Amino acid sequence: MMAFVRPTLRELISRISSGIQSRLSVPQVRRSNATVYSRVLAGASHELHGFIEYVSKQIFVDTADSEHLDRHASIFGITRKAASKASGTVKFSFQDGVVNVPVGTILQGGDEQQFQVTVAPDSSGVASVEALVAGEAGNIESGDTLTLISPIEGVMSEAESQGIAGGADAEDDESLRARVLARQRETPHGGTSSDYVQWALAVPGVTRAWCYPLENGDGTVVVRFVCDDLADISPTTEMVKQVQAYIDEKRPVTADVTVMGPTLKAVDIEISTLTPDTSDVRAAVEAELKDLFMKESEPSRSIYLSHIRAAISAAAGEVDHTLVSPTSNPTAGTNELLTLGTITWN
Repeated sequence: MMAFVRPTLRELISRISSGIQSRLSVPQVRRSNATVYSRVLAGASHELHGFIEYVSKQIFVDTADSEHLDRHASIFGITRKAASKASGTVKFSFQDGVVNVPVGTILQGGDEQQFQVTVAPDSSGVASVEALVAGEAGNIESGDTLTLISPIEGVMSEAESQGIAGGADAEDDESLRARVLARQRETPHGGTSSDYVQWALAVPGVTRAWCYPLENGDGTVVVRFVCDDLADISPTTEMVKQVQAYIDEKRPVTADVTVMGPTLKAVDIEISTLTPDTSDVRAAVEAELKDLFMKESEPSRSIYLSHIRAAISAAAGEVDHTLVSPTSNPTAGTNELLTLGTITWN
């Protein structure tokens, strides 16, 4: 059986025109009403074919658009992960030892992202803050400066971030699609390894997760995860708490579950005689290596040298190279995750 191929508008005009001609006793003239009718009918038919093609894509998860993908997900009780707000602490400086920054005070970062104080400063000037707008843009590195929107008497206008994290953008279509397909392929069984992975991935900000049954003894389960959309993919303490709480709601009552982030183990790469050795080819090689580590890196797993060489060779524009190091397959320990380290070009 051959797959149905949507006819073009020109093909429809030709088909309808031929059909009309086959039922006429005389040939059509160029400007006859029959010619007009064939074009009008072909246009209407072409629109219907387009709609049928659109509908045919919506009935399958792997081709559905956003609206219908959400509908597919809802059948399995899966919802798109909403954007989450970043939170953390900042340190204020005061004059004459006065600590008077009220809850609700607004600060602004260098990228105009705004935060509000949720817990007033303690005696050392450390206050809790939360981003006003949910999303990854609210994550601020420790040491960055935030500025008061409105001055407060006795308070220095600039506060130092002590780490603001946990912000994540709303889940995109491809991430949601992957979770729905995983749910279709791996039916929940009341606490199998795949169940724990799916539960972890349901938490906003989590991008990869792994499950290790019996690691700490009978009845135990260890779940490790990372947040690839953050500058530091290692989950924060707050993220670990969120995933632990979510899994505790879903897990079998007899399971003893521990949630944690793996220790990152950087793998440095040294490449010589890259041909051609240009900035574009170097950037392409780095992108391919990052993609390799994203796809194949797991705790307790190796990344093969042959795959590293293949990733470099797959870079756009690359003709030849020599991999100087590593010289053996990089391997992660039980609680380690291999990440791409420094690339040295010789």
